[in-house]
Amino acid sequence: MRILRILLGGALLLGLAACEHNGKKFPDFEFTGKIFPEGPPQIRQPVLPEMLVACRGHVYVPALGMKFVSRGKQAPEEGQYLREERLTAPYRVIPFGARVSMEQSPARLNVELDRYSRIIGLYCG
Repeated sequence: MRILRILLGGALLLGLAACEHNGKKFPDFEFTGKIFPEGPPQIRQPVLPEMLVACRGHVYVPALGMKFVSRGKQAPEEGQYLREERLTAPYRVIPFGARVSMEQSPARLNVELDRYSRIIGLYCG
């Protein structure tokens, strides 16, 4: 067991020694911040595809965190997005801070947005 530890330690040291780049042992990584300039989207609740089958929302689960582009608006130059034209009726888009009526329709997909027009919630009702 001790020999195995010594061999693994030596292999680790050799691996770290090979990590040189331009004379530096560990090169500096530069983060540009372009992944989420506004901060990562905060998904409102756990979204389970099984819960969205009744309103055909299970196909939109991968769109969580993407930008939502309203009908007739220009798509962003970079990043992923979902166009309103891709949604099938009935649906309701809920902008950030909007009040929602208590009217329920089990066949309707509700798409909830944050202040940056990113999709943060999907639910039937």
